Amino acid sequence: MNRPAPISLKASSALLAAALLICAAPIPAPAADYFTSKAAGMTSADFLNLPVGARAAAMGGAYSAISEEASAIYWNPAGLVQIPKLSAVFMRSQYVADTSYQYAAYAHRLGFDSVVGGSVFMTDIGAIDQTDISGTRIGSFTPRDQVYTLSYSKAVLEFSDKDMDVSIGVSGRYISSRILNTAKSYSADIGVMTYNFTAIPYRLGVALTNLGNGLKYDTESSPIPLTLRLGGAVNPFRNMLVSADAVFPKGNEPYLCFGGELSTEPNELTRLSLRAGLNTARLRDDLSGFSLGAGATLHFFSLDYAFIPLGELGTTHNLSLTFDFPFRSPIFQRRDRSIFTRVQDISIKQ
Repeated sequence: MNRPAPISLKASSALLAAALLICAAPIPAPAADYFTSKAAGMTSADFLNLPVGARAAAMGGAYSAISEEASAIYWNPAGLVQIPKLSAVFMRSQYVADTSYQYAAYAHRLGFDSVVGGSVFMTDIGAIDQTDISGTRIGSFTPRDQVYTLSYSKAVLEFSDKDMDVSIGVSGRYISSRILNTAKSYSADIGVMTYNFTAIPYRLGVALTNLGNGLKYDTESSPIPLTLRLGGAVNPFRNMLVSADAVFPKGNEPYLCFGGELSTEPNELTRLSLRAGLNTARLRDDLSGFSLGAGATLHFFSLDYAFIPLGELGTTHNLSLTFDFPFRSPIFQRRDRSIFTRVQDISIKQ
């Protein structure tokens, strides 16, 4: 198999640094105001900001550099390339009051360097009374939001070597939101991730999500929450993971997410984890910014739970089930065979 010679680790790091600089480059002052508190309330479709996956929620949303199962469709589509043969995630969140939302995602490997996936997201707010101008009840309506996403992720072999894997991912999304009328829109995501297999493994991730048109319920259109995530994670010890994200959402001020995970492995097919996170956006809004969670992996299956207190609004409970086949080694465990070395083997055989 003919392929260009890989560039050096130094050049690969420079490439990612350039991408980060481009994403974070200064923008004109009027546009910059879109990413401050001055723009609060200017975006619609806030349901697009709800976290998916109990593991990610427990870690404060610091997940753009470590998403490597089907839920990467939401956090950073570049992470999909790290799934085994297939991955599926099912999640339900009991949100504040009587609100809940559900998420399901599936990803399937097409080849050694590419993965395709899809997901469905739905909210359930329940019935709301509809009244006339005098306050008399005249009926009820049921708001509902639905999001359908298709994603593709690919390893960038030209920028990978035995110490680093580089991947990219893209997503296309259909959004439907119904209150009294139904609004529809389309959006796209793009992400980049690097996997660095050094003495202390670490990852870097960049994801730009919700690139698209606004939702138009009646005559006016409101933009959807365009968001830039810059993330990093490190595995200082075999069973310890620390991650952080800097998030720049359109319609509000930037904020930080921090997450940590401690795990133990009673045997090679069982993994138990405790997690905690901090989200400064919730602290800013006078809510508890902390989150807690736990997870258990048994062979192909993982069951994860997240508890997120929201101050006077109450608490939220997230529960998700993940299926990965065949069994995948723990995240960040140093691998003897990266994508690059597998490609080398194929080249030699041919």
